[in-house]
This record gives sequence, C-alpha cells and structure tokens, in this order.
Amino acid sequence: MKDDIATLWRAELDSSVDAPLQRQLYDQIRNGILQSDLPGGARLPSSRELAARLGVARVTVVQCYEQLIAEGYLETKSGAGTFVSAARPDTLVSMRPSSALLDPVRQKPAQQPLLSGMPALDQFPKAKWARTAARTARRLDTNLMHHSDIMGYFPLRTAIAGHLRSSRNVVCNPDQVMIISGLQQGLFILASAVLAPDQPIIMEDPGYDGMLDAAKATGRTVAFTDVDEAGACPPSNKKGLLVTSPSRQYPLGYTMPHARRLELLAWAKHTGSLILEDDYDSEFRYAGHPLNSLQGIDGDGHVIYGGTFSKSVFPALRLGYLVVPTHLVDAVKARRQAIDSFPSITNQQILYAFMEDGEFGRHIRRLRKVHAERKDLFEASAANHLAAWLDVQPSDAGLHLLARYHPKMAGTEITDARLADIVRTYGIGAAPVSRCYQKAPARQGLMLGFANLPAQQIEPALQRLAGRLAEETGFSS
Repeated sequence: MKDDIATLWRAELDSSVDAPLQRQLYDQIRNGILQSDLPGGARLPSSRELAARLGVARVTVVQCYEQLIAEGYLETKSGAGTFVSAARPDTLVSMRPSSALLDPVRQKPAQQPLLSGMPALDQFPKAKWARTAARTARRLDTNLMHHSDIMGYFPLRTAIAGHLRSSRNVVCNPDQVMIISGLQQGLFILASAVLAPDQPIIMEDPGYDGMLDAAKATGRTVAFTDVDEAGACPPSNKKGLLVTSPSRQYPLGYTMPHARRLELLAWAKHTGSLILEDDYDSEFRYAGHPLNSLQGIDGDGHVIYGGTFSKSVFPALRLGYLVVPTHLVDAVKARRQAIDSFPSITNQQILYAFMEDGEFGRHIRRLRKVHAERKDLFEASAANHLAAWLDVQPSDAGLHLLARYHPKMAGTEITDARLADIVRTYGIGAAPVSRCYQKAPARQGLMLGFANLPAQQIEPALQRLAGRLAEETGFSS
C-alpha cells in the first residue's frame, strides 16, 4: 500500500503551480481520507521515507502530518508509525473540496467594493508593508504583549501628533491623541463621555449617512444643521456636539472659508458646545497644501479633531485617532476603558514603523500625484461622454466628484439610487447623493469615485456608461 500511496502523491505534487508543496500534500492526503481511498487504520509511510520518494524536504512532510494529526485525520501509535484515524472528523459533514474549506478566498475571490471614496489601492506598497510587518513581529516582546495604555501605542500617538502638527496645523501633544478603530466608534465614545443626557448630536444636512447611523446608535437625540456653500451653518442657540467636515464637506465637497469657521467657534464658545472635526480625506488636496484645521484656530478647547488611515493607508486597517482637548481627556479615557480598551497593538506597531521609516509620507505623495492624474482624466472624460445626463463638477481635493443631474434627467424615472447601481456595473464607484439628506429637501445626484480606477480604464468605462445611459433615457448629447 505504501508504494501505491507514494506513487499517487508523486504524480500530484507540482512545483510549478502556486500552491506550496506542503499544501498540495495536505490536500492529497485529506481528500484520500474523505473519499475513502485511504481507509481508517491505513498506515502511512514515515516522513523520511515519503520525503525521499517525493523528492521534497522532510520538513514538508513532517509539517503536513502534524497538521493532519492536529485536525484528527491522522494519529500516531508509539513505535508503529502514522495511521489514518479510525473516526475521521468530517463524518457528519457533506463532502466538499478541501480548498473551499481551507482557503475560501482562493475559492471565491473577494470583490473590491465599488464605493465612491476609495483611494488608489493598486498603488499601495504591499511589499514594503509586509517587510515592515515582519520586522515588527520579530521585535514583539512580553511588555508589548501586556500593553495596557488606554490611549493606544505611545510611539504611534507621538508620530500622529507630529504629522498633524506639520500637515494640518493641529495643536496637540501625544497625550491628547487616542487611537480608535474609526470615527464612528470615536463618536460613540465621545457622546457618552462628554455630552450631557439632554444634549443632542448635531449632524450636517446633507451629511455622511454612516456617521448619522453611529449618532443614532448612541441613543442620544440627533439634530440637524443646514449646509450652504460655506459648509455647516451655526446651529442657532442649540447646545450639543456638532459633527462637521470643514476641509471638504460630505457629500457636496464645499471647503469651509475662514469666516464660517470663526462663526462655528463663536457658537461653540457662546453655547458651551463641542465640535467634532471630521477630517476624512484632507490628505488629498491637489491644488496647494492641505488646509489648516479648525482645531488649529480653536483656542478654547471646543474642537475634537478626528481622522483615520482608511484613505491614506487602506480601509481594512481599521485605525484612526481623536485629538481630545486636555480638559476632556480623563472623561474620554474612562469611557473608552469601559468599551474595548484599544485596537490591536500589532497593527499600531506596524503603522508606527511605516510612518517612522518615511514610507507613509512617500506613499501620500505618490497617491496625491496618482489621484490628481486620475481626477483630471475622469473630469475630461465625463465632460466628453456624460454631459447629456450629468454635470460632473470639478474639484481640487478628495476622492470623489459630485455629479448633478442634467435638467433633461428630470423627465426620466431614474433615481440616483438606481443610477448608482447602473454606474457600478461599469466598475466605477458610485453612491446616491439623495441618501445624505434628512430634513432638507433631497437633491438627486451622484458621488463618483475616480481614485481607485486605473487611468487606462477611465475613458473606456465612461464611454460604455454613456451608451447604457442613452439606452436607459432615450436621449444623448
């Protein structure tokens, strides 16, 4: 039997394919057991003998055997060798290919979400990140395994504080920086830590619906303030926590002028309110330097500055930060400790090393160049192909472009939600503008993502979209 088994395995191992030899051997043995080609009690060759017959390193066979023993497919008998287990672990499970059980990503490739605000993920330096991660893992010590700083990894907080001071004129020190998983989590912490029960969370209208969901989840009253071409309007004499994005209003893309910023700060001081400054994509300004923050001109501790690395690194990293006024730090720390302490220490270490090595800064500079090129191509192509249906408004910042309906679209029954679905079928990130309105009359339009669309795909995609829109609406340019 050993000769037959070894011959079978020799025929299946192929060093030219992507799957490692250990994985191929694992699959062959496990499939043989599941399909009863290797019955319970069958003796397998020794690891040394099988490695020699297959022409592979002995460690390949040893590690494969160990994995199968741990999973219950094989068992060892002292002095006798390695055998197929009499009772296999899959007895009550219907037979499926082992690749589906072990590697669902390989079996069914994950699809990139076609969102309107994705960065150019194809430009991320994955090899450099991997080397940084490996180096960081080797340096992990027992002190870090017991990390207990509620505010987060101090070296990373120091790096963030330095970056924000130089790039956004944020006035802070590392003791004010709290590492969070995202701004929606940050809002949840703030609402219960610094707001009185009768004080509302005040949202921009229109505004980011994801942040609105987070506000509702806090259980606090949610109020709204209008948005005009200068951004969020001061919420009258209402006292609470205003969530605003002055650098680039979502979804309309307005940049708040200095005069309106002073009005918001005067409102906060007069009412004793707080402002959460959501600086969600301020790294990406393509005409001049990024604008100074609202927090940087606040001298009274009314502004909490927040941002994430979802746009500047990648969304699944799930790391962000709050810059908390000194007089609120203790309250926020206490509330944070009651929820979840802090995100993964290893991701914080890797990000710190990435920043400390200068890779973060180089990546941001590279992204600004790539995004600017793609934005210009998208704007020009949209003007050529989509003008009959959409007025795509130029922008000098961010990761999406605002597209308003052409007046002729008013005679169709195509809502922006349906139009967004159509646009996404052509590989373009899109989201309807109407979903961002709550109390104010909703307007139809789209947020169109350009940054995560390779330059060579932009013109063909918009050209095909134009053909589809002509079919849907019955008119063209």
